[in-house]
Amino acid sequence: MNRVAIIGAGASGLVCAIEAARKAHQVTVFEKNSKVGRKILATGNGRCNISNENITLSRYHGEAPHAAKEALRRFDTSTCKAYFRALGLEMREGEEGRLYPMSHQASSVVDMLLHEARSLGVHFCLECEVTEIKKDGAAFVVHTKEQKQTFDACVIATGSVAMPPLGSSGSGYSFAKALGHNVIEPYPSLVQFISDEPHLKEASGVKVDAGVELYIDNQKRQSVQGDLLFTAYGLSGSAILDVSRTASKAFVEGERVHVVLDLLPTLSREALTSLLQKRMSIAKEKSLSLWLEGIIPKKLAHFIIQNTKLGHIKEASMLGAKEIKKIVFAFKALRIDIHATKGFESAEVCAGGVDVRELDAKNLMSQKMKNLYFCGEVLDIDGDCGGFNLHFAWASGYLVGQSL
Repeated sequence: MNRVAIIGAGASGLVCAIEAARKAHQVTVFEKNSKVGRKILATGNGRCNISNENITLSRYHGEAPHAAKEALRRFDTSTCKAYFRALGLEMREGEEGRLYPMSHQASSVVDMLLHEARSLGVHFCLECEVTEIKKDGAAFVVHTKEQKQTFDACVIATGSVAMPPLGSSGSGYSFAKALGHNVIEPYPSLVQFISDEPHLKEASGVKVDAGVELYIDNQKRQSVQGDLLFTAYGLSGSAILDVSRTASKAFVEGERVHVVLDLLPTLSREALTSLLQKRMSIAKEKSLSLWLEGIIPKKLAHFIIQNTKLGHIKEASMLGAKEIKKIVFAFKALRIDIHATKGFESAEVCAGGVDVRELDAKNLMSQKMKNLYFCGEVLDIDGDCGGFNLHFAWASGYLVGQSL
């Protein structure tokens, strides 16, 4: 039996603790918050997007994303389903392969994990912040404000700096650096965009299916389609989150960012032009806003009118070919300049983190220090929106726990 310290009681730390305890190790989990799994509780809008039916290495990013290969092989979607079912949790499939607890509550996931860990004898030190980790011969000395304890192995599962209101901090990066590891500078990923585009607030609250093209210094870098949400500060929705990693990196490098939106991706420009021309037969005595409302939400109609500078047209029947062309362009190629992201405060995850090239991908143990392991979001591996990040947290915790 070995004494194992796990720093962090998030997704990866909890699964790691369970697997290590199943191997009869004496496991102590240090968590600075008063409860475990706070970030799990916030995922999927409180429903917990546990995983995805389409887990592949291509959905992960970083300087060396192939380092995730073994963890994803050992803990694939099928294994994930079986794992949680054995804990007593049933799953259901949502949109785009997303997997959620059948209870619709993230708290069910945390409760099942915590019950299993405690039943296996895992000791939790809550409201217990680790201040330092030192190596003393073959042992690790974990310091807290109250005491210090000695362990045979140490797992850093502290998460990233994303969502600091939930207790996230950069402590894991500091521990890694102090123990001789390189950290790729983190930046926000899966995060909303801020824009000071005039009149954008007109459309606040409108959600549509849209095509989104991301441009960096006027060069198209990414193209996706999905949910787009207009907000008072800018843009959100799954389509924006999907391109936010690339945009965040561009901001770090001082590059300019804008998006081009296709608000009616199911219609070609020609088809939309034809539709608008046909609708001229019902334009008489209708305001331009009301006329557009037959196609798009009222708030979005107001925004389009302001954006195209057609506010002077009081009745839709006054539209000519030139004005219709402007409306079509606004629907199909609406440019929105982005000047920032919402940052770490709102980011679901971070790109960057502990350099995985300094770890053994077979078990995520340090190549520099025996029995020092890393798992979860503290690593320089981040996934796409849709359950991919939480899945890697489970998978990496599972791999480390079984490797101890």
